[in-house]
Amino acid sequence: MGKLVVRIVENGHPYKINCDEHTPVESVQKLLESISGIPFKDQLLFCFGSKLESHSHLSAYKLPSEEEEVFLFNKSRMRINSPPPTPENVKIAVIPINPPLSPPSSSHGPHPNLDDTSDPALKALPSYETQFRNHLQSGSAIYRRTLAMFEICERLLQEQEAQERALDVAKGNLDHFYKMVCQNYTEFMKCYSQQDCSHRKFLVDFGREKEKLRSIKIMPLLQNANRKCLLDFVDEENLQKVWEECSSSHGRFEKKVLELKTEFGDLNGQVQDLFSCKTSNFIKDVELSVKEHRRFMDEQKSIMQALSEDVNTVKKLLEDYISRQVSPSPILPHNAFSALGPTYNTHEKDYLPKMRACDSAISTLLDLCTDKKNESNLYVHNYMQKIARMQYIIKDLRYKFSVFSEALKHQNEQFHQLKILHGVGPAYMACLAEVERRKTATKMYMENAEKLSEKLARERDFEIRRRDEFVKVHSTFIPPDILASMGLYNSLNPCYVNVAPLPGGSTTLAVTDTTILQNDAETKIEALINEVSKFERESEINRNLLDRLRSCATSADFADSLRVLAQSLVRAGEESNEDSTFKLRECIEIIADKVGALSRQCEDLEENRDLVNTLCTKNQLENQVAVYMLKCHLTLLQVVEIGMKYADSDQKISDFGIVFVF
Repeated sequence: MGKLVVRIVENGHPYKINCDEHTPVESVQKLLESISGIPFKDQLLFCFGSKLESHSHLSAYKLPSEEEEVFLFNKSRMRINSPPPTPENVKIAVIPINPPLSPPSSSHGPHPNLDDTSDPALKALPSYETQFRNHLQSGSAIYRRTLAMFEICERLLQEQEAQERALDVAKGNLDHFYKMVCQNYTEFMKCYSQQDCSHRKFLVDFGREKEKLRSIKIMPLLQNANRKCLLDFVDEENLQKVWEECSSSHGRFEKKVLELKTEFGDLNGQVQDLFSCKTSNFIKDVELSVKEHRRFMDEQKSIMQALSEDVNTVKKLLEDYISRQVSPSPILPHNAFSALGPTYNTHEKDYLPKMRACDSAISTLLDLCTDKKNESNLYVHNYMQKIARMQYIIKDLRYKFSVFSEALKHQNEQFHQLKILHGVGPAYMACLAEVERRKTATKMYMENAEKLSEKLARERDFEIRRRDEFVKVHSTFIPPDILASMGLYNSLNPCYVNVAPLPGGSTTLAVTDTTILQNDAETKIEALINEVSKFERESEINRNLLDRLRSCATSADFADSLRVLAQSLVRAGEESNEDSTFKLRECIEIIADKVGALSRQCEDLEENRDLVNTLCTKNQLENQVAVYMLKCHLTLLQVVEIGMKYADSDQKISDFGIVFVF
């Protein structure tokens, strides 16, 4: 068993319901109807941005959960004619600021009579005890009232924050359906734009297409009394009626689509304005004010602690005096009594005025929080009405998109006859092209058949000769009747390849109508001529460029030549406005810069060649001297080793002209 927290969106009030994951949503709604007064049919429950369906269980939404809350939207409050919310009724229990004094809590009963004592401070001790208790009770009353007001302020702030979260859920739900309708709109407008362009072309080219078909005569072999030209392939009178109906339907549908565009544009603007609204501004103001006023509560707590300590002090003094009267003991120090007067003044002039000032500040905060909460309730009320209106418009638009899509299909079917008019010419041209293709294919087929016949005849002759030679060789050894029984005297039957002529004879294949092909042929020839001209220009440019690059390569100053070539390409690019020329010029300039840098490095190397040669020679000589010195040292070490061998015999060695004495 867990607790399900349900927030009423219109005022942010929470309700905690005991339930478990197996509890039906319908049961929760019925319980909410009894405790909140919102009818079952007007309830909309949302959690995690999803709507809670009545026929489902809470487990389907991973509820109840301590971390998630459910928001209850009242559909009746979201209607346009619903009244605004009533102001918040903040009730504070009446707490008397000056409550009646409670009897003294001394263990020795009522205050003793201290009129006979000579010490005035001691005489005033019961009065101080009474006044201090009065101060403590007054401060406690003020503190309880202030605490109650501050808790109400915190509750109002929490309710406003809950309303802000509820609006985020509502905006998320609206955004979901808005994206769906945006997708529907985009898909519809894409299909409509393509179809509108095609249909508009059919309507505009209708007269021209009719005259074009009327001017194209069909082949004499296909002509009869009712068919002389391509226009006779269709019912011209009926086609004119279809064109008029299509033109009228296209205009009406275009106006409807413009209205749909306007409606969607208005919806888009309203949704964007709705999403740009923020409720966090006045919520932040209230939150900041509550945090700032928390110090007043801390100050009251410290004052209450001081008042309680003072009451305990005077009570202890009184009890100590009474105990000394019962059993004589040393007299109490006088300074303990003398400090009660300043303490009383501190209560009257400092503590209690501060308590009342804190109470007044919290009361002002409560007024602010109440006003802001009423503003929040009214804002949520108006905001939810706007969202409901947007939802209605979105629902209506989605229905219209389905209707418009059907109208789009119907209009496409209506334009089918006009499409036939535009397809007659290409279809007739395709038929003529197919006739020519079949003629060529038949010719190739007949040629292949003739070649096959000749090949089979050659193979038959070869086979007959081979059989005759076989019988001639083996008939000497095998009786003829045996060879005949084995079928070795059988001959190979000839194979004849016969291709039947086409129906209608060759006249059908020989006739072509050049009129229908003329426009298409001219267009293709013109495009081909443009391509050839462009290719020739590019080839000429490439040849000129290659020649100039060759001249640059043979020039003495290669870098300067490349720069001159780049500048000429700049002028050529300005005249031709070709992007490739500018790109080529940039590449040549880069090459020229790099070649110039390399040339300068080569010149520097030429200037330093003598110095480099001298350094190389010096380095070689130094290496030779080092090698010679190394050899001398090695030789000297060998002589020393030989001398060490004869050191024990005190011999003198002069083998190398050097005397060593050991």
